[in-house]
Amino acid sequence: MTAAVGAALTMVLAGCGGEGGEDRSGAGRDQGKAGQSEREDARAVLAAAAKKTAAQSSYKTVQTGQGGTDRAEMLYQKKPAASVIKAEVSKSAANPNGVSHMLSTGGSTYVKTDKVPGKRWYSMDLGGGEDGGGAPRAAGYVAEFAGALAATESTEWVAEEKAGGRTADHYRGKVVLDELAKYTGPALSEDRRDLYVTMAKKQGMKSVVIDMWVGKDDLILKSRETGRSKKGREVINEEYSDFGAVPAISAPPAGSVATWDEFIAAQARP
Repeated sequence: MTAAVGAALTMVLAGCGGEGGEDRSGAGRDQGKAGQSEREDARAVLAAAAKKTAAQSSYKTVQTGQGGTDRAEMLYQKKPAASVIKAEVSKSAANPNGVSHMLSTGGSTYVKTDKVPGKRWYSMDLGGGEDGGGAPRAAGYVAEFAGALAATESTEWVAEEKAGGRTADHYRGKVVLDELAKYTGPALSEDRRDLYVTMAKKQGMKSVVIDMWVGKDDLILKSRETGRSKKGREVINEEYSDFGAVPAISAPPAGSVATWDEFIAAQARP
């Protein structure tokens, strides 16, 4: 499934903070059995991880391998809702360096620019609520990936591996979209399920393989979706970090922000 910068997908918000149940760090546990009971119930582990990460305050996502966006670094803040997205995009006259830098908060989206004399940003209204529509994108695909895996019977534990320098349990499942479309359990809401299935099918996909790495504290550290679309093999990789440690996101100083009309007028100048 692919999405352009600023796409308003509704997703569970991931991050960190200490809320949401006991971890699986292994204190007092027989490590020789390698957490067998948790790993045998991979779907329950993933559902719990999605629930815990949904309660967290902020985090960073690095996304690669998606459609027209080769790399994006995204910061998500839960309250007040805000996000920052820096993404590689196609170079153009308006964006010769090929980097899009957007900040969304308070119902507005601000885009970094050097095209308006005396200004560093211009503002635009994308709709999508008080965050300007950026937070869903910045949240990545945690909810869809974790929910789809938790809803899929084939999901299983793969191995204990490192993700982002931390020990994690690796889970994998093959998600058949027609089967997921019929799912009615608690792991994935009907609206989110339908959105995920519809967008994947629009890409020409019939199934996807999803890998997810869950840390010993039940926070999701990494995910990967692989599928075959009309254009060929599609891969989305996401790595999550800085849980609860993202610096506060706020709007740029008013004096540094041009209006949309001022930006358009500046573009029209020779």
